[in-house]
Amino acid sequence: MKLTNLFKNDELPSCEEITLTGLCYDSRQVKEGDLFVAVTCDDVITHVVSALKSKAAAVVIDSEILAQNQSRLPHAIYIPVKNTRKQLSKLARQFYPQQPRVIAAITGTNGKSSVATFVRQLWEALGLRAASFGTLGLESSKASLENVLLPKLTTPDAISLHSLLQNLYQEEIDHFVFEASSHGLDQYRLHGADVTVAGLTNLTQDHLDYHLTMEAYFEAKSKLFTEVLRPEGMAVINNDSIYAKSLMLLVQSRGTKILTYGVDSPADLRAMNITLHNASIQFDLVTKNQTWPQIRVPVVSHFQVENILCAIGMVMADNVSLTEIVAVLPHLTSAVGRMQLAGTTGDGAAIYVDYAHTPDALIRALQALKQHLPESGKLHVVFGCGGNRDTGKRHIMGGVADQLADVIYVTDDNPRFEDPSFIRAQVLSGCPKGQEVADRYVAIKKAIAGLAPDDILLVAGKGHETGQTILNEVIPFCDVQVVQEILKGIYTS
Repeated sequence: MKLTNLFKNDELPSCEEITLTGLCYDSRQVKEGDLFVAVTCDDVITHVVSALKSKAAAVVIDSEILAQNQSRLPHAIYIPVKNTRKQLSKLARQFYPQQPRVIAAITGTNGKSSVATFVRQLWEALGLRAASFGTLGLESSKASLENVLLPKLTTPDAISLHSLLQNLYQEEIDHFVFEASSHGLDQYRLHGADVTVAGLTNLTQDHLDYHLTMEAYFEAKSKLFTEVLRPEGMAVINNDSIYAKSLMLLVQSRGTKILTYGVDSPADLRAMNITLHNASIQFDLVTKNQTWPQIRVPVVSHFQVENILCAIGMVMADNVSLTEIVAVLPHLTSAVGRMQLAGTTGDGAAIYVDYAHTPDALIRALQALKQHLPESGKLHVVFGCGGNRDTGKRHIMGGVADQLADVIYVTDDNPRFEDPSFIRAQVLSGCPKGQEVADRYVAIKKAIAGLAPDDILLVAGKGHETGQTILNEVIPFCDVQVVQEILKGIYTS
């Protein structure tokens, strides 16, 4: 790749033609001949010096930082830009230009993994070559994708994302859906991806340790629709969300098509007459012109209806008819760790595992299972809150559990570098009914032992996760496996 192919003439300092060997933003990984993007941070000058010692061919740097530190920097080719993060995404797209034909991105506080899974499953049921990526990793029915190099983050850095997109294209994946986190959007990691359809599930309190206010959180999420989504693409928006109108105003200003969905509000796609069964949900799908009655999907919980509607809308964006989509809805299955039936006791009590780790998610999960609860049954819950994260939600989540559950066990959930007993105390301050059981395994075992035949247990907070993070150590721990191990021990001993 020639340096002059990446920038306009007026953006480059006068220099000889340079052939670049790669693109890098981590000074520890720079190889000779790389173009180094000095992402703005407190130690950016140190990183630049380190990259040049590793023989970076040129450096992209913030224009103000360059002007203020010119005397401190070694002699080199510097390319000043206004926004290094945004420029990194643009360059990554130029280094890895190939992408799947249809790219869908889903954002929101809750439901992203479920929607991404449902979108991929619908595409595959329709005979399309599809993949999904996010919290659950890379998923596809195409076996050869096992060799694709995966990014480390739910929303990866720009280089990793565009490299993944090109790898998927080369593996003949033409439909791809991924989760778009607020952090990734705020840091311009997704810019340059040709997103053809974007979806919003909901927006409730989370990540305020990073965004500080809900307004900033909404602004970060909205970038998916105002900066990343193609103007000629489609926005699929939950009309039940209090942020729906604000987002639609932003989207309409670009001339982008909008498709709304909802349960409580009128929408382009609406679910009505929802009924819950033992292992499925049933609803009528209503549009302006037609009704598809008594659609039955083998997943549980009322809120999954919203996720299914969002997935339907996103699949429709590629000119797929509703009739085709409705025909394959019975093929859907729950995402791993999302209202997943982990097992049942010998006398019939059900145990579900869900990733609910925010107040809204816990409300939705408990309310959903309450609707499946027999009249004589009690709702039990095991949950905790993560360390070094939004502390304001701990008391709130305790209150949610106290209000909606009958039996409550407050335990540890990735305490990280905080004192676990302090985290539990903050949760219990809003949860007078809660029983404190520090060890998560012991808490789950105690909860299972206390189940009566008609009861339901929700083990919340970790979902698909396979480790418990304590200080610098990640200890193997999977809620689903723990539940199944405990049940096996009870009924085989």
